[in-house]
Amino acid sequence: MALLSKLSNKRLQGSLYEQKARAYLETQGLKFIAANQTFKCGELDLVMADGDTVVFVEVRQRKSNRFGSAVESIDYRKQQKWLNAANMWLFTKRKQSLDTAKCRFDVVAFEGDNPPLWLPNFLG
Repeated sequence: MALLSKLSNKRLQGSLYEQKARAYLETQGLKFIAANQTFKCGELDLVMADGDTVVFVEVRQRKSNRFGSAVESIDYRKQQKWLNAANMWLFTKRKQSLDTAKCRFDVVAFEGDNPPLWLPNFLG
């Protein structure tokens, strides 16, 4: 039962930081499209628009950088899942692909009590 509670708390915490990231990006002029898009190959935290560019946003949070920073936690495997999920989203929603769509991959990282760190074009 404790494991279930811990997972539930992690989901709530993730949802809270995704909402914070969305609000922050909206203050920067981006427009919300979708959240928590899940596919067999991976998940997209946020899908936003920056003008005519689709922006796939990964939200990361760490209380401290004792085990590495939030940004450092985005390893090669995670990047591949992110790319695959974005490709699936583009195909199912827009009938496009990463090769044909105007898109980019951003990160919004939260560490401790610091303000959000926005890294546009993280996979650029």
